Amino acid sequence: MRGNSDNYPKVVSKSAGKFQICYDIEKVEKKSDIDVKGRISYDYSYVEIVGELTKPKIINAIIADVYSSDAEIALINNELLTPGMEEYKEYQRFRVHAKEVAGIVELELKVRK
Repeated sequence: MRGNSDNYPKVVSKSAGKFQICYDIEKVEKKSDIDVKGRISYDYSYVEIVGELTKPKIINAIIADVYSSDAEIALINNELLTPGMEEYKEYQRFRVHAKEVAGIVELELKVRK
């Protein structure tokens, strides 16, 4: 999911029994015809996780936000049929990114303790 905030979002927050994990946070300036100076805000991706917050749950939630189970199976089967497909390479790069984000979240949680 995508979000936008006037303030830099917390990487990990909890509300109503769900953890919200924010990642790929980007500072953006939004200009309008009325406001010449522009407004600074932050675009980000996020996932929500119910229950215990674990590295595998974070990774799975991030991947599932972009790829359905059916899409993952199709990518894997297509790669087996025709090795070297760019779509599969993109999928693998995204999986690595999801693992990196989960590692950042782990560090964030350790710092809070």
